[in-house]
Amino acid sequence: MKKAQRFLCCPALLILLSVIAAQRVTIAAHKEVHSIPIIDTHIHLYDTARPQGLPWPPPTDKVLYRPVLPADFDKICQDNQIAATVIVEASEWLDDNQWVLDLVKHNPKRYIALVGSLEIGTPEFGAQFEKLSRDKRFVGLRLRERPRGEDFFNEEVWRDLKLMAELNQTLDVLMFSFSLNDIDMIAKKVPTLKILSNHVAGADIDGKAVDPTWAAALKRAAAHPNVYCKVSGLFQQSHQRPSPTNTDFYRPLLDELWKVFGEDRLVYGSNWPVTMHGGTYAAYKHIVLDYFTPKGTIALEKLLYRNAIKFYGLPDMKLGE
Repeated sequence: MKKAQRFLCCPALLILLSVIAAQRVTIAAHKEVHSIPIIDTHIHLYDTARPQGLPWPPPTDKVLYRPVLPADFDKICQDNQIAATVIVEASEWLDDNQWVLDLVKHNPKRYIALVGSLEIGTPEFGAQFEKLSRDKRFVGLRLRERPRGEDFFNEEVWRDLKLMAELNQTLDVLMFSFSLNDIDMIAKKVPTLKILSNHVAGADIDGKAVDPTWAAALKRAAAHPNVYCKVSGLFQQSHQRPSPTNTDFYRPLLDELWKVFGEDRLVYGSNWPVTMHGGTYAAYKHIVLDYFTPKGTIALEKLLYRNAIKFYGLPDMKLGE
């Protein structure tokens, strides 16, 4: 009878041991994730209290129209274990590139790079760009405005894009005035220029299967090895305030990005403080980690910091920093 009781207890014991083992694996995985340094490659800094004002954000934006300065993002970093960041200049004013570089010069380990804003295709562009590029923190510029509309890509623009490639600088592309077809065209004509599509390649996220036309354009752009995609602006691209915080809402879109870019050409970014329209930074980060953690440690490291270092040419970082 005692032998029978022992035998009956074995399955229960095995279940208990398996639960304990699973908990230990979960704890170990949690610690491993938290040891990975995170570079947020998409934030904005500005000061609405400056005497000269600023072109963005507009005063009508009650969430964003306030000073957003390093002390504000320092708090985000402390609360969310962010090691470093790449600032993306949202002002179209030339002098604001240097203004931001000066603003963060006190903390070069956290504020490691600036993606600037310059009007490309002008007679002054070459001299202005080369001057800013003397600062190693200046890593490229973002295509944001589109003067001349469909006639934007003229000989002068192609001249300047080729100059950027020659200087080993990078190109971010804001997917409002520009399209995946534009990225495909740039990548073909300037194959040595590293190109980073912002805000999940401009996808509109509704929780359903991705738009097939968008998916086809994404596949064409991603066929170029010099094209990367920034996993930023998820809240913004949901077009909901507050934005959904359920990872499954974003899964169809993230599945598509993973399918075409894989682990080597996806880069983490938030779009803070614009994220505040949709929810907290912690909620945004949770969605990204919840989706990508099951892809494995190597893929997660690449997303969170290694691909950013490779794309922008940033200083190397080590686990636990």
